[in-house]
Amino acid sequence: MIASRSFLADHGVVDGRLVARARYDVDDAGDIVAAGTAASLQAVPLAPLVRDFGRAVVLPGLVDAHSHAFQRSIRGATHQPGSDDDDFWSWRTAMYEAAGALDPDGVYARTRECFAEMLHAGITCVGEFHYLHHRVDGSRYDEPDALSLAVVEAASSVGIRLVLLECYYERAGAGAAPLPEQRRFCDGSVADYLARIERLRERGVTVGIAPHSVRAVPANSLRALARYANEHALPLHAHVSEQPRENEQCAMEHGCSPLQLLQRCGALERSGGFTAVHAIHVDPADRALLAGHTVCACPTTEADLGDGIVPASDYVADGVALALGSDSNTVIDLLQEARWLELGDRWRTRRRIRLASSTVGQGERLLRAATRDGAAALGRAGVLGELAVGRKFDAAILDRTHPVLRDVPDAFLLDATMLAATAALVVHVVVAGQELVS
Repeated sequence: MIASRSFLADHGVVDGRLVARARYDVDDAGDIVAAGTAASLQAVPLAPLVRDFGRAVVLPGLVDAHSHAFQRSIRGATHQPGSDDDDFWSWRTAMYEAAGALDPDGVYARTRECFAEMLHAGITCVGEFHYLHHRVDGSRYDEPDALSLAVVEAASSVGIRLVLLECYYERAGAGAAPLPEQRRFCDGSVADYLARIERLRERGVTVGIAPHSVRAVPANSLRALARYANEHALPLHAHVSEQPRENEQCAMEHGCSPLQLLQRCGALERSGGFTAVHAIHVDPADRALLAGHTVCACPTTEADLGDGIVPASDYVADGVALALGSDSNTVIDLLQEARWLELGDRWRTRRRIRLASSTVGQGERLLRAATRDGAAALGRAGVLGELAVGRKFDAAILDRTHPVLRDVPDAFLLDATMLAATAALVVHVVVAGQELVS
């Protein structure tokens, strides 16, 4: 493979490590064919096109593993007190109102706005947990996949990579029919849902299977969805133990926790195949079930909704990977989400330096959550989330001259980037070797 362009920068991540005077040689397909320090590659001629970012820090393109794009439209609209006990459930009412107001054009417009903001924040791939499927009354559009295709078109128009996590929703709770505001989420049967999955795959859409939660999906349907995901090696995501009420209802219906039910239904059967979104209210036995799988934390949304704090250091100790999501898109900034993953655990434990170890530094651990482990959760391991030979050259380039980083010694630069920087420092974004934000 022959490089068509070379990218240079004062500092950049190569194979997970920050190096000085980084160089990346990229071919016409956007694949990295050589990566290292300028000194290590000095015998290799530069490509015909050279882009030198100068005083900058090159990170792998950030991976947002859990988003509900349309919820960006209620940013700022849910912070007026309505009662003395505002919580997740009162917020959900406002969210349902927003969901009920969108037709295909509205879904496209709101999603495109959200994805464009993501790209400018250095996010080059998003897992969109999409659950608007039909008209408000539950009837089908003439094009039955109109709303899913609107999301696909929005991503394509922006240039962000998309994994469409098609949500399956069946009920309001044990033995309860969907609420009127939930009818547009529901397909009526697993067979109808999987038919849409097949149609989208035939169109070339990268998809994942996403039962909404054990509250919204009964056990027999969970089994069928897990079986399909495992047979086709597709990502399998679900909201898990976000609220104590969910655990209580699962115990009443099934006599076990949500994760125990998911295990019984085969969701944890394929190594690394399952991502538990939130997974806050769990005990040690539940955490052990997730070893080898992923928890996607969304710290800003979890704080905004009063959900609680993900026990991040406990998961790391139990061999669970951590990914990050923007969820309700109140804030779109994975650098902040990474920082709050660590700081939330410090609040929870009243101890410092929670996610680092003797072999993995603090900045390196948080960078993995924002890149490599998010890519793996979306089924893109070995393709995205790393700047290494054979990977796509997707990159977020931060301004090293910004006051936040300008005077930081090189030895502390990655820690400072992950624990002090924000998306405001992102000045260039590259997807498959093409500079989309400059």
